Amino acid sequence: MMSRFGIGPTAGASWRRRTMGMGGKIIGEYAKGKVDKLLTPEAAESTSRHRIMHFLENMEAAVLEANCEVMGRELPNLDQTSFLRMAVRVAELRADYLRAGLKVADHRHPNAAAIDELARVRRAYEEMQAVFEAAERVIERGYVKLG
Repeated sequence: MMSRFGIGPTAGASWRRRTMGMGGKIIGEYAKGKVDKLLTPEAAESTSRHRIMHFLENMEAAVLEANCEVMGRELPNLDQTSFLRMAVRVAELRADYLRAGLKVADHRHPNAAAIDELARVRRAYEEMQAVFEAAERVIERGYVKLG
């Protein structure tokens, strides 16, 4: 078998063509054999890094496509109005949390019910804030179409 450069046999390494799943690109690849031993460790490491980077780039594109498809289908009402409504709700819950904290601060030794209420409003605020941040990421990354 000729090498890919047409200068003779590949000394035990057989060349084959393979189709990648994403994008249908044809890439050359050779099976391990005597030719592999001709690569310097630096070259082998470089090849390995290139394959890893290529894999990660393909996965990043697949994740982007999956997120766009799922978010677009599952969140058709995520728009400026709903996003602003979430922002206002986060602000209201933050105010509730601060108000509860100020009320608890009126007493040096608050009772258990006051502490429980403070924890409840904090959890509500933190959960809504997390939802808002997740929606922000969805919009920043372009997973949904706005406008």
